[in-house]
Amino acid sequence: MANRFPAVPQGRVLVTDGELKHTLGIARALHARGHEVHVLARSARAPSVHSRAVRAWHRAPQASDPAYDALLLEIAASLAPASVIPVGNGGVAAADRLRRCWPQDVRVALPPPESLALANDKAGTGALARAAGVRTPRERHVADLDAALAAFAELGAPLVLKSAREEGRKVLRYVRTEAGLERAFSDVSARASGGVLAQEFVAGDGYGFSALYWNGRRLRWFMHRRVREWPPSGGTSACAETVPKAPELEQAGTTLLDSLEWHGVAMVEFKGTPGRGTLSLMEINAKFWGSHDLALASGVDFPGDLAALLEGGTLPPQRPYRAVRCSWPLGGDLWHGMFRPRALPAVLWDALSPRVAHTWRRDDLAPTWWEFLQWARSTPGAWREFRSLKR
Repeated sequence: MANRFPAVPQGRVLVTDGELKHTLGIARALHARGHEVHVLARSARAPSVHSRAVRAWHRAPQASDPAYDALLLEIAASLAPASVIPVGNGGVAAADRLRRCWPQDVRVALPPPESLALANDKAGTGALARAAGVRTPRERHVADLDAALAAFAELGAPLVLKSAREEGRKVLRYVRTEAGLERAFSDVSARASGGVLAQEFVAGDGYGFSALYWNGRRLRWFMHRRVREWPPSGGTSACAETVPKAPELEQAGTTLLDSLEWHGVAMVEFKGTPGRGTLSLMEINAKFWGSHDLALASGVDFPGDLAALLEGGTLPPQRPYRAVRCSWPLGGDLWHGMFRPRALPAVLWDALSPRVAHTWRRDDLAPTWWEFLQWARSTPGAWREFRSLKR
């Protein structure tokens, strides 16, 4: 279990992964709670570093760089007393590697090492879910093309090929014909760090159960449904809405995180239809999730509450969250509409509707400009990705 730290005055928080779309919302939420917010980023192109909520940003290489861990530790120590909130998969992995190195006055919330490792192992989480009575799709590791062909014959079409480990990004292909299997397997195996998992396709929408745990006890929770994704065939949320009540979803997510004696934040991803017995576990995101802005708009302040706990505080009982729809036009929704024209009217309506939550703020517009530049630079790559997924 993560170390217990003495209470300190409300103060500095270092947030990693300034490039990610949801880091901006985390920084703003912490600033609104009175924290001095610092952000780690690779360059000044990261939208969040331009927010009025950020006191200062600190340059760091990619989390995969050998120098990253030492630099993260050095920056955190220079800000102490401080809390560290890792946002992306790489940031969480670095915090995990450093868990015995953090100074006493630098606080980080991490689950037990074995729980974090299991959450990032998709086959392992599947076994955990089945033992706990949570439905999962049939799946198996495939080491080569012959094994993938056998899985295709057994599990049927469309077959899902995905990384066996949580990568922090979607490494996934849908295979609809045997002729397309070789290319899809080659694409996934080249990008997957933990081997390839073949999984039967589950029909229905994507759902998320998100929670904040403290020493194995659930203190905050939230549920949502994906309305649109990028890529459209299956990816991160481009538009999502709250799910006020779904007992099956809540029970399944809570059961898994209880079993892991979780500590910190996580989002458990499912697919299917709640209430019809088809809801199946997809994976556990052992970190802040891409659609986290929806929770903030609904009134669940995961980063603010996490920082309060890190600083030795306690939380009041959770209040019911509001029903909200949130769209990320520059976070994948415009690409969804551009490359799936039938969805474009709905995408534009949600982008312009005052009834839909967005991440832009009149009093903090600079990050939106940098988000647009990031979107424009990435659009050719998004087009190539969309075409490759259609093959």
